[in-house]
Formats: sequence, structure tokens, C-alpha cells
Amino acid sequence: MKLLLSYICIFCAPFLWAQEDQMQFSLYFENDKAQLTQEHIFILDSIKQIHNKDKLDVHIKGYTNTVGKEDYNLTLSKSRAANVTKNLREFTIISSQGYGELDSDSKTNRRVDIFIHLKKYHVKVAGEIVLKPTQSGIAPEYAKVFRAGDKITIEGIRFYQDRDIMLNESKKSLKKLLTFLQQYPNMTFKLIGHICCGDPDNPGIDFTNLRTGKKNLSEARAQYVYNYLIKKGINKNRMSYKGMAFRQPLGRRSTNDRRVEIEIISFND
Repeated sequence: MKLLLSYICIFCAPFLWAQEDQMQFSLYFENDKAQLTQEHIFILDSIKQIHNKDKLDVHIKGYTNTVGKEDYNLTLSKSRAANVTKNLREFTIISSQGYGELDSDSKTNRRVDIFIHLKKYHVKVAGEIVLKPTQSGIAPEYAKVFRAGDKITIEGIRFYQDRDIMLNESKKSLKKLLTFLQQYPNMTFKLIGHICCGDPDNPGIDFTNLRTGKKNLSEARAQYVYNYLIKKGINKNRMSYKGMAFRQPLGRRSTNDRRVEIEIISFND
């Protein structure tokens, strides 16, 4: 019934705009899932039937319930929001962000909310990033409002076990990161490297990098991305790097913990 009601509401959009400043739709997910289902596609395709897209702005917010670890749920909520964003690129996306857990284990908290309003009602927020309908090159996971202290996992960048060597399949994600940083040159940031499978009782102990023999594997992974960005022309004064060892595991597969994140230091228009 919820699906049907969402579909019906799309086709009364002109009537809704006459009475309300904003429309809202919610997509509900199974536990631990972020990929779009056929039901999700049905609703999203219906949303894309709205006319006058050039006059509309879209905000996308992802959530999870409280089942699972907090860090993992934050990443999962971001993945849900990113997948919806990718599907709605016909619209101007003002923000797309995962907010992690809502306050209970209710299945209705495993969702993405989509807010659509007329551009004339938009209130600009400092640091917001706008994905215009035909804009290319920016990965959906970077479409959000940035603030100092925000952390973003560089989705898709993974490393070989016990090495600071990136998997070949990760190169595409690294190029997306480069494109993003090139388009927002006023952002300063820190690259943070992580390892998997450490000792929970001694999370600050780093592993040995088998390529070099040094016991600084998490830092070396962050430095790998740092060196790549310098070679591609990103000013080194914009960035730094740090290793966190096993202090912040995500509670997922080991490949997900062998990762690098960005921590935003400052972001100016």
C-alpha cells in the first residue's frame, strides 16, 4: 500500500505544489542492505515523471536502525543515500548524506527520505555542494553539505592484505576522488588510513607493511593516496595524512577495514 500511495502522489504533483512547499518520499530497505530493489526503482521512476525538473531541488537523507555497530551503520546509511542519488541524477541534487542510526531498531528506520521542493524555497547552507542534472565526474557519495570534522570513506578504495598497494579495481574510485578535489580547490583535508584484523585490546598497534618492512601499514595506505594526489596536481598544502591502525573498525568484512577516509578540515565557497 505504501508503494502504491507513493506512485499515486507523483501524478497529483501539480496539485500538491499549489498547497505545499515540499514533497517527501521514503524508500525502505531490508536489514543490512543498500542496493536498490525493483520496488525502489518503481518509485524512483515514478518520481522522475515529475515535470519542470529545472525548477526543483532535491535533498536525499539516508538512515539505518540501531541494529549493528554505529560506525558500520553510518557507512550503510551513506551507501543507501548514494545509490538513490545516482538514480535521480536528472534532478538538481542539493545534498545527499547518510546520517547513520535513528533512535530504535524499527524496520521503518532503515530508509532513505527524498525531499523535493521548488528552487525558490531553497535556503543556502554554507559549504553545500550542488550536483546539477548534467554534471559528471563527481561520485554520489561526495554530494553533501560539508562541515569541518566530517569524515567520508573513499568508497571503493581497497588495499591488498598487509600492503600499502591498492587493488586494481580501486583505481576508478581514486579518479573520482581526484575529480571531486579538482572541482573544489578550497577544501583542505586529512587522509586517514586504517587496517583490519587488529587486536581490539591494543587497537593502536599498527601492522608491518610487507612491502617495506616498516610497522606503519595504516599510515602508509594514507600516504599512498596522498602521493597519488600530489602527482595529479593537488596542492600538498591542502592535505595531510595519518594512520589510525585498528582504532576505528567498521565491523564488516576485513576488506572494508583496509580503507582510507577523508576528514574535512575546512571548506570555503
